[in-house]
Amino acid sequence: MWKFMTNTLADACCALKNAERARIKEVIVSPASKTLQQVLRIFQKNAYIGEFERYDDGRQGKFKIALLGKINECAGLMRLNYKLSQFEMLERKLLPAPGLGLIILTTNQGIMTIKEAEERQIGGHTLCFIY
Repeated sequence: MWKFMTNTLADACCALKNAERARIKEVIVSPASKTLQQVLRIFQKNAYIGEFERYDDGRQGKFKIALLGKINECAGLMRLNYKLSQFEMLERKLLPAPGLGLIILTTNQGIMTIKEAEERQIGGHTLCFIY
């Protein structure tokens, strides 16, 4: 059986959420990518996941991620463009309460949270959210 992936970041978010719900302490996510690595660094910086490491399996690589039991919801989003003026509407739509959770964007200045993009006064494409 072949497993076709169209959005590897959304698949990784789904794997994280499912492992948390099953109370598994560690999850392996494949395939590894630079985008996923940057998103995982943001999750780690905000204490949603523990340590993670990338290892080569002879193909595209994998991430081994330690979970802390702090993820209630995590999902990949369609890469739609949002302006600075639309951020508040986006937060109301995706997050359960103001200040609770993260929305990750890709901007012309790199991958960052919606709060960092607001501080820099730039818009971007949505990647995923977590709370």
